[in-house]
Amino acid sequence: MANKFLVASHGKMASGIKSSIHTLANKGDEIKTIDAYVDDSDYTAIIQDFLKSLQADDRAVIFTDLYGGSVNQRVVRQVLDAGKQEQVSVVSNANLAVILSIVMTGNLTKEAIQGLLEESQVCLVELEAKEETTDDFFD
Repeated sequence: MANKFLVASHGKMASGIKSSIHTLANKGDEIKTIDAYVDDSDYTAIIQDFLKSLQADDRAVIFTDLYGGSVNQRVVRQVLDAGKQEQVSVVSNANLAVILSIVMTGNLTKEAIQGLLEESQVCLVELEAKEETTDDFFD
């Protein structure tokens, strides 16, 4: 059983996320990418090849940048056409924090993924001037 990952985005976001994950966790080699619409090529075959590469006991997550966007729609259509919806989870509106969390976990059940999504929510950082201290920035 293997965990497999595909990041598909408009432009070069996917390859940028792969590069960041490689830098942060040395896990970039575990991620396939699709940088859609950077040229005239059709990326459907890359999705199909990824789905065909899944063995019966593999689990996969495909991350897309925009829910309902053209990349997301094409991914969902290919997963459904291949009959892989029990084996593949599609996560839309994906960002680096979400992808890193999911890639680092060994558990790719839908429940585990949902928990990681809830923990990786986008947050607003409150910016206020504080007195200088010698404390570490992250404390």
